[in-house]
Amino acid sequence: MKSLFSSGASRNASHQQNTPGPSTERNNLLTVPESPMARRRELSEVFENFRRKSISELSLVMDALRGSPSPGSSQYIHPERASQSTGNLNPPQSKKGRRRRKVQKTWQAMSPGNFSKQLQLVQEEKAMQAVPTAPIDASKFVAYVQERRKKRILFKGEYLMVNRSIDNNKCRCDVGSTMTDRNPYPDTLPYDHNRVILPRIDNDENSHYINASYVNSWLKDKAYVVTQAVRTKPMNAEFWRMVWELGSNCIVMLTKVFDFMRVMCLQYWPQTKFQFREIEVETTEVKTYSHFVIRTFKLTRKTEESIETRIVKHFHFTEWELDSFPYISAFIELRRRVRQFMEKSPVDAPMVVHCSNGAGRSGAFLALDANLELMKKTGQLDFFEYAKTLVNSRPHLIDSVEQYMFIYEVLSEAVMCNVQPIEMHLLKERSSMYKAKKNRELLESQETHENKLLMHLTPTLRIGDCAGGHRLENRGKNRDVMVVPPDHARPYLQTLHGESKDYTYINAVEVDGFTRKAEFIVTEWPKQSTVDSFWTLIYDHACHTVVNLSNQGSTRHYPSFIHNKGKQNYGPFIVEVMNYHQYPAMTSHMVKVMKRPHQVPPMKVDPEGKGVSKLTFMISDIMATGAQNQQIDAEVRICCVIQVRMWPIENKVPLSTTGLIDVIKMARSWRKRAPDRPETKPTIVMSHNGVSRVGVYIGANICIDQMDIDHEVDVFHAVKMMRINRPQLIDMKDEYKYLYDVMLHWYMTNPDYRIYDKEDSEDTDSQKTSRPPSNRHSIKEKSSFRSKFSFRRRNTTRQNENNAVEHHVNNK
Repeated sequence: MKSLFSSGASRNASHQQNTPGPSTERNNLLTVPESPMARRRELSEVFENFRRKSISELSLVMDALRGSPSPGSSQYIHPERASQSTGNLNPPQSKKGRRRRKVQKTWQAMSPGNFSKQLQLVQEEKAMQAVPTAPIDASKFVAYVQERRKKRILFKGEYLMVNRSIDNNKCRCDVGSTMTDRNPYPDTLPYDHNRVILPRIDNDENSHYINASYVNSWLKDKAYVVTQAVRTKPMNAEFWRMVWELGSNCIVMLTKVFDFMRVMCLQYWPQTKFQFREIEVETTEVKTYSHFVIRTFKLTRKTEESIETRIVKHFHFTEWELDSFPYISAFIELRRRVRQFMEKSPVDAPMVVHCSNGAGRSGAFLALDANLELMKKTGQLDFFEYAKTLVNSRPHLIDSVEQYMFIYEVLSEAVMCNVQPIEMHLLKERSSMYKAKKNRELLESQETHENKLLMHLTPTLRIGDCAGGHRLENRGKNRDVMVVPPDHARPYLQTLHGESKDYTYINAVEVDGFTRKAEFIVTEWPKQSTVDSFWTLIYDHACHTVVNLSNQGSTRHYPSFIHNKGKQNYGPFIVEVMNYHQYPAMTSHMVKVMKRPHQVPPMKVDPEGKGVSKLTFMISDIMATGAQNQQIDAEVRICCVIQVRMWPIENKVPLSTTGLIDVIKMARSWRKRAPDRPETKPTIVMSHNGVSRVGVYIGANICIDQMDIDHEVDVFHAVKMMRINRPQLIDMKDEYKYLYDVMLHWYMTNPDYRIYDKEDSEDTDSQKTSRPPSNRHSIKEKSSFRSKFSFRRRNTTRQNENNAVEHHVNNK
């Protein structure tokens, strides 16, 4: 399960919250003291803790134990306190008789857990009185969240007040409770006052009902429709009928189709085309990203009078797993793309949002979108008041304190990281700005600000997150104990090799690309003891491309892991170099990796016959044999190992961008031409320490894919996503600026992008002749410009780029 928050401070705070304190056992109501002396010591410890609290809190606890009314308004009484019976410790009127004995007996029956519980309730009541009473300015919102993060009970107080705001007379589910066959999640029913009502079908008296609710935003009534996931085939047609009747052109899906070994939602869209009753749905376009998928559907409805068609965008967020929270950056990026589409769309219809049960995840997205829209118009945010709107619109849209805190963290990061992508045709302008001193200072100031944001948002990996790398048997496999992969993102080895107890470990980490998760595997130059593990990584994860960005030579500290010709054994593998080429910027080895057959010796039994001693063979090395004792060969991997030569050891970045561009083109061309669909397999990127240089190569690939697909560049968020699993990537001064230079070089040398320069110059000429000077493009002009020219990669042959790869393919 991923951590609750992506930033380092939030991760630590989450850890502190979930870590039980030393007195957790003692605060249990069922704890039985071992002896009267132990009980006395326990009571003294509890009162010692109370002594450290403020006198006001202690007096409130004593009043609560006596059953006294809570000070202040009754709306701040804790729900648990309100449900308790009043006064089990009434103060005595006199010190004589049965009354005194009864009080003494009651006091003796009190356990320390009761005091601790009452203290917690009193603190939560005080937190309920500290809720915000007005919207918060965007300039103060980050500091507000940081302050509340120090006292997390304040979030609990807000959450309790939000739930208290539910109007039970208004929020009734009388209609939905009778439609049991149409509610896959019976605990999440739409309220009667705002449910979606569909037109009735003649032969179905319940056809007006669907489990969906209207929800208002800050700026618009009925801006959203929240519904449940499609779980049955009859619901398929009902879902598309609802989309058509609402006139919606945007669907946001916040659940996986299959998660945690069960179906969370049926794939209600076709791969190509399908008829759902009177509505035909056709999938016309699919864009796959690392954390979400954007699909374009064409809906057609045929009637006797006419044929009507509509275009619907489907944003499928694949990052949010069950019982966890997603990466904040990915969630914010999904919302940015949804809002970008909605602002350009001329359709005025509600946005359809659903998760598995139409509850917590949908509420989080609505809270994010509505508050950012409010900030854009007024410069303020008011999540507390909007949370009240959510809980009065549909059950469980805010279903836990953890989700409430998560939304605050998402809003805080969205306010803080308001760094927008730039369109790729503006890269030339950005580069020319460095020529003027004033503009150069402005850009440098902006880069410094972005660097500070990245430093603040880079997560901190604790030792517990990287437990595998810190195990005793694995410490010698790391070049630097401070650069260890987290367990949730490291590639596990499967082939038994070497003599280590943990053969699954190698110091490598998975990094997401722009279009695929775990598109890259980052590792360090193998040590003498880990060369076998390096080739095991290549074989087990079917890596067809290895890019080595360091040119260390062959030394004792950096041993050679590949030879120039012939065959060589590396642990359980035979590596054969098929061909070897040298180029000005790099060298390339085309190698074949195969498991070597192993002769299995007989098992050794000790003389006394007490059992089998240690087996001297490895199980994974045994080659399977058929019924006729015929050996079945293991699969053979073909891999291209690219060694960079143009990057001096002492330089943080290359002397020019040409050499790195050539390396990127070489790797990409091989991935397109190699067998077994290597574009779906990870690429290994390595350097001498697994940190330096690697971020430049991966960041350049992410931004190039972004330019090809979305025609924009976002270096900031590319670096931010790379640092989730390896926080040390990208030197913030040299490598960050170098990435912009690489993007400009790629843009200027790629003939497929010339259409943008042509359109840009035409718009500039028309500005000079037809209207007075203004901004380069208005919002409407940019949207029409980008919709008019859809980007297509031309199927042109580039011999100067592909000659090296053709050598490999022909020789093979």
